[in-house]
Amino acid sequence: MLRFVLILYSVLYTLSLLLYLPFYYYKAAKEGRRLHLAERAGWRVRWPASDQDASTTIWIHAVSVGEVNAIKPLVENLSGAYRLVISTTTETGQRLARQLYESRASLLYFPLDWRSTCRRCISRVQPSLVLLAETEIWPNFLAETRRARIPVVLINGRISERSFRRYRRIRFLLKPVLGWFHTLCMQSEPDRKRILALGAPEARTIRIGNLKYDYELRPDPEKARLVERLGATLRRSPEALVWVCGSTREGEEELLADAFLALRSEFPALRWLLAPRHPHRAPEVVQLLSARGLRPLLRSQVDTAGPDVDTVVLDTVGELAYLFQLADIVFIGGSLVTWGGHNIIEAAEFGRPILFGPHMKNFQEIADTFLAAYAAIQVANTDQLVSRARDLLRDPAARKWLGNNARKVVRQNQGACRKTMEVVRVVIEERRKLTTDD
Repeated sequence: MLRFVLILYSVLYTLSLLLYLPFYYYKAAKEGRRLHLAERAGWRVRWPASDQDASTTIWIHAVSVGEVNAIKPLVENLSGAYRLVISTTTETGQRLARQLYESRASLLYFPLDWRSTCRRCISRVQPSLVLLAETEIWPNFLAETRRARIPVVLINGRISERSFRRYRRIRFLLKPVLGWFHTLCMQSEPDRKRILALGAPEARTIRIGNLKYDYELRPDPEKARLVERLGATLRRSPEALVWVCGSTREGEEELLADAFLALRSEFPALRWLLAPRHPHRAPEVVQLLSARGLRPLLRSQVDTAGPDVDTVVLDTVGELAYLFQLADIVFIGGSLVTWGGHNIIEAAEFGRPILFGPHMKNFQEIADTFLAAYAAIQVANTDQLVSRARDLLRDPAARKWLGNNARKVVRQNQGACRKTMEVVRVVIEERRKLTTDD
């Protein structure tokens, strides 16, 4: 039965890939990206210059930017003791991974989920342990790790309500596949209950918290200079205020531009730092804002900024986390539109007052935790966003109170990294004993 399920999955996966490949290729070409098919077929693995003498290889897969940032504390704890391989699915995730980890890990794209490509990639990497971040369940990859007797651990696991409804339709496929995980480390109790309902083995499914709370921004002289330059651009007068909108999505920038214009009618010295989730969209966003009468500038052109610039649009990767410290108020993107929101914690780390829209499904537990602690404000629409932002801009004490609450939430929920490291050590020790016995 399981063999039939894997064959059926492989056929459907191949048909889907063939059907959508022209669309992906066209979209990537339009955006100036590559699909990296040769690497995703397992034909190219680049090793770093360091850590070549490590006896144990750990492969960590982090899909995109959010996951790449989330694994940062884990990478810092693992590097040196183990040889690390980090894979991503998206190009933006790969670029950020190279910025953060290139000196400490081999970086590659996750293989296409065919048995042959997964086998080839696993054979080249030769991991002793695979860590899959969040909700990465690839049946053929898991089948090949099982065949090679390589343990796989799901780290920082989460199953949103929307994903749960979708996965429930294919529970007959997921149940045996979930049984191939050595351990499933889930972020929250609702996540644990959902994956158990999909067929995960209860004895190997645990709640350890969210790695994102263990996020720590390391000092970086180059980023410090960037913060100083952008601060000088955005705060040209003593009364200047800065609104930072992070990880915004298509269709959302128009709404935020309307909100900014409404706020600026009362606060003429208000300046705006806008960071689209995908930096390749930055020129398009600049055109959109210019059409509304704003004076935007790309971050890559900030050294040429004149005195009339009122908006800076981020067109780079890996800098937003540092730039939240410039904010008087923060808005978390992807939440006014139905995308599902983005991570709150990077802004909270600096103790900044945070607002987000009604759509936070992708970070629901984090959003609920912040709301319960009076550490963030949720708005239903653009009008409410303008109203709440206006209240905060008028009241420095309220901004400070809300920001301090946000920082406390982060501190009170840390510890997932330590628990994940305990799981990793146990699994590595089990594998060493198994190898010795063989």
